[in-house]
Amino acid sequence: SPRRIGRGTVSRLRLAVVVAVVVAVVAIAAGGCGRPGVTARDSGADRGRLRLAWAGKVAPEQLNVVLITLDTVRADRLSCYGSSVQTPHLDRLAREGVRFTQASSTVPFTFPAHSSILTGTYPPFHGVRENVGYYLGEGTPTLAERLRSAGVETAGFVSSFVLDSRWGIGRGFDHYFDDFDLAAFEDANLGSVQRPGSETLGAVRAWLAERQADGERSARPLFLWVHLYDAHDPYTPPEPYRSRYPGRPYDGEVAYVDSLVGELRAALEVHQLFERSLVVVTADHGEGLGDHGEAFHGYFVYDSTVHVPLIVRAPGLREVTEVTVPVSHVDLVPTILDLTGRPLPSGVQGRSLLGEIAGESAAAGDDPQAGAYSETFYPLYHYGWAPLRALRTATFKYIEAPTAELYDLTVDPGERDNLFAGRPEVGRPLARTLRGLADRLAEGAASSTVPDLDEQELAQLRALGYLAGRGEAASDYDPAVARADPKDKVGLHRLIMKAQSQVSAGDEAAAAASLTEALAADPGLLDAHQLLGNVALHAGDLTDAERHFERALALDDRNKPSLFGLASARLRQGRADEALVGFERLLRVAGQDSKATLAIADIQVERGNLEAAKVTLQAAALPGAVAMLSNRLGEVQALLGETAAAKRSFEQALRDNERLSQPHFNLAVLAEEVGDLERARVEYQLAIDKAPRHAEALFNLARLFARLGDPKGELDMLERAVAAKSDHGRSRFFLAKALMDRGADLGRAEELTRAGLALDDQDPLGWFVLADLLNRRGQAAEAGTALQRGEKLAASGH
Repeated sequence: SPRRIGRGTVSRLRLAVVVAVVVAVVAIAAGGCGRPGVTARDSGADRGRLRLAWAGKVAPEQLNVVLITLDTVRADRLSCYGSSVQTPHLDRLAREGVRFTQASSTVPFTFPAHSSILTGTYPPFHGVRENVGYYLGEGTPTLAERLRSAGVETAGFVSSFVLDSRWGIGRGFDHYFDDFDLAAFEDANLGSVQRPGSETLGAVRAWLAERQADGERSARPLFLWVHLYDAHDPYTPPEPYRSRYPGRPYDGEVAYVDSLVGELRAALEVHQLFERSLVVVTADHGEGLGDHGEAFHGYFVYDSTVHVPLIVRAPGLREVTEVTVPVSHVDLVPTILDLTGRPLPSGVQGRSLLGEIAGESAAAGDDPQAGAYSETFYPLYHYGWAPLRALRTATFKYIEAPTAELYDLTVDPGERDNLFAGRPEVGRPLARTLRGLADRLAEGAASSTVPDLDEQELAQLRALGYLAGRGEAASDYDPAVARADPKDKVGLHRLIMKAQSQVSAGDEAAAAASLTEALAADPGLLDAHQLLGNVALHAGDLTDAERHFERALALDDRNKPSLFGLASARLRQGRADEALVGFERLLRVAGQDSKATLAIADIQVERGNLEAAKVTLQAAALPGAVAMLSNRLGEVQALLGETAAAKRSFEQALRDNERLSQPHFNLAVLAEEVGDLERARVEYQLAIDKAPRHAEALFNLARLFARLGDPKGELDMLERAVAAKSDHGRSRFFLAKALMDRGADLGRAEELTRAGLALDDQDPLGWFVLADLLNRRGQAAEAGTALQRGEKLAASGH
């Protein structure tokens, strides 16, 4: 019979989520000291004054805009920036356009950096401070929204789940290629949360061809954003790039990414789009590669991670070939709008770089007010150490830290010789400027929006290595409070990053050893306690998990991941009353948390209190809530016999999130139970289309094909069900029975049956199938024993 709705559909969550609250620095624009802000001017008049030569090819308003963002690419790894790594396609764009030698990321993380690129605002304003636990709010318009309102067709193609549209970054795009959903009930893996650039470009080419075939669409200007993730760790360049850079896998990845840029250019040229396009290429951030003790990115604000390439190329844009003044990611939105003949909005904090491009900029390279600002609050949010903020001028870079840093980048690009103590006439004005920006951080800042992450989203983020998070303590950051300098703690950070990588690779024993080593050096590392709690919870060591979550909460009693982890550990120990208290505490702290709500409803269902579960879910399944709440509400309603209400809840879940597969599965079960077999078939197929490894949907569809008299369909679905889920014993029993009934390989049928019984020897069906098989093979005595075992189990109610 089909699997019933509500039976085992909500699994116990083991993961934690990085939850963050907005705090940081940066001044707002007009009227104050500090660089951020667009100065009002007549951009049309300036374009005439600056004499940008469009060579009569295309009017600015009709230019396409192509934005290419290269994840984790250091500026000093491109040959046009002096590297030995060969990047001929990017070099060609640099020769044809303008190369910016001192471009800075606002923050060395993918999601917040792209939020700055696409909004023209700094992290304290757009509200995104890290990759996990944030949402780009609707109060900060994106470039896609601005261009779409001007009649431009917009399309985005991203290669990492960190940039999935559910985080708000896809707002304003007519077409957004993300699609990072996992198959239902399947463990996350790296391939499900990132995609190779070749796959992304395949989607771009298909979309461009479809657009070209539509005369009305192809006549409109286009904004195309393509994000390539390949240079991010793990570094696994394909051939021939692996062999060209032996022992240098990151460099091989950068060279491979360059080839992808060449492929994208070729695709644009095929459709006659390239020569009518403003092309902007940058990286979201760089990579530590061991510099200053940082392997990856996000912890420090040295140039290894915040100095990024920036190339701007457009038809006729040949006034200058190189810009050497400091510029920032926040300058891209106003520059793109200015170059395409559109007014500069008051809401952006960057400035148009048209003057620099035309060689008529009045910006003073070493004026602190014209410096480029970068930040990372990672050390504070995760360890309670001091955050880092930097201000870069054409010559110098100042980093605000417990031990302040000043570097002369013209002679010390590796930032090794700290001049702060010896050059007070330079360092102190930069420090005052940066403090001035910090003093006004509340002015105009965006409110923090924290997404309510569901189980699959957490699993996907876990696959990328984003595991630990902070609670609310960091929101009370006081710069006057003495905190540890991240420079002095980088070794501990490396240990925790190593542990995260080990967890992502499935080596949780090694991760536990790394975290224990870190805690021996600093027992106050909340992230380490929380991660150890997760590792222990996943391993089933519930006492140890409880101990570590309690230690994390002693450091921050509002830490949401630890509150959830502690309640989950107690629930799995059979202490449901204590677990309920913990989940309810989390709801009071978070305001809304779908995982806690689902866990509470689960407890109520298991206690037979379906009405209470329905009330719990109805209170949470409000507009804008996680769609799985509506799905679970429908499951409870189905268990109560409220079929019509259940159907409405499942349909609501699909309206809230069309990617979900489970509501289709549940609708199929409802349809099958009332005899609407065709509707059931369609819904099962939709569930499978969205989650190709949904073993229960595959199994139920196989049984439905048997009812419909389609033996081939039945056999195909059973084969897929067995392949989809290694611990699904019943699929093996039915597949063995189907093979046996068709006179197929009895040896394989027996192998399948015994494998199923190894997984579940309490299912009488498996023993009945084994008895039938053994009888057909002339093993009567063994068949009788198997039959008796099956009958005994059936009589006992199994």
